[in-house]
Amino acid sequence: MTLMTIILNECWKDIYNRLDHEMDFFLKDGIIIDKNIEKIGRETYISYSVEETCLKYYTIDEFEHIFKYYIANIFSEIIIHDMEEKMAYDILSNEYDYFGLQERKAILKHFNNIQKDEMYKYEKGSSCTISRRTKIVQQMMDYFIENDVIHLEGFLRFRLRSYIEELENSIDRAVEDFLMEKEYNEFIRLLRYFVDIQEAKIDTVNVLMTEDGNYQLYDDKNKMIKNEYLEDLALEMADKDISYDDLLISSLITLAPKKIIIHFSTNSSKKEIIDTIQNVFSDRVYICTESNLCGSIHNLKQE
Repeated sequence: MTLMTIILNECWKDIYNRLDHEMDFFLKDGIIIDKNIEKIGRETYISYSVEETCLKYYTIDEFEHIFKYYIANIFSEIIIHDMEEKMAYDILSNEYDYFGLQERKAILKHFNNIQKDEMYKYEKGSSCTISRRTKIVQQMMDYFIENDVIHLEGFLRFRLRSYIEELENSIDRAVEDFLMEKEYNEFIRLLRYFVDIQEAKIDTVNVLMTEDGNYQLYDDKNKMIKNEYLEDLALEMADKDISYDDLLISSLITLAPKKIIIHFSTNSSKKEIIDTIQNVFSDRVYICTESNLCGSIHNLKQE
């Protein structure tokens, strides 16, 4: 009995080899899957069949469903792990053709991170969405209810439209992430320039960060830093509705210290601002951290 016919384009020989290897799965139950291969133009037709006498534990209908589900899982694996990035790159090239080759590679890295993050959320149970693989299997099984012939490229293009739309959305997000990263890097480059041309007004600044997001600046003698530069800066930025983190960065650039020591709680959620300070001031920055509030902070606060 014929189980299914799969049509592959000439460039998909690797998929044929993968299918051929996966058919060995049924041998453990003594089930031999026969195949007939026919080449028509640039397409390869692979017809799979089985003798009913081999099916000791299943009816023909049961085994046909099992076989199709097995094929659907193989295809979902191939699509996600072997074809998804190529499809994403094609979408990127068509929708965002103004990006250069290196920019597209960078965007693809963001795309892969987004896809991995979605899969991680699904596996950890923190996402209510169905995994991409499950969606592909479901749509393929729905198709197999009334069809015994599948053209893989055609199925991808016309039957998995929702999956393609998800890829397009992920590419859009990856482009946004890339542009934000590019803007951030340009911002950091500009801040580094300001730091490099500034003359240091102080040797050491201790930055005390607390769990509530506040901070205070101390010198190397554990005295709080208060001067006209910072007071004027705070007033100016307050009028412009600038964030507390921006005020900290601007204060440090104004002071342009030779050394910055950051003291923070292990429960602090200020990783982004700490990363920014490190990116701007690079080897001038030192991190001081212990359990809860470090002893250095405690000593500073007592001054």
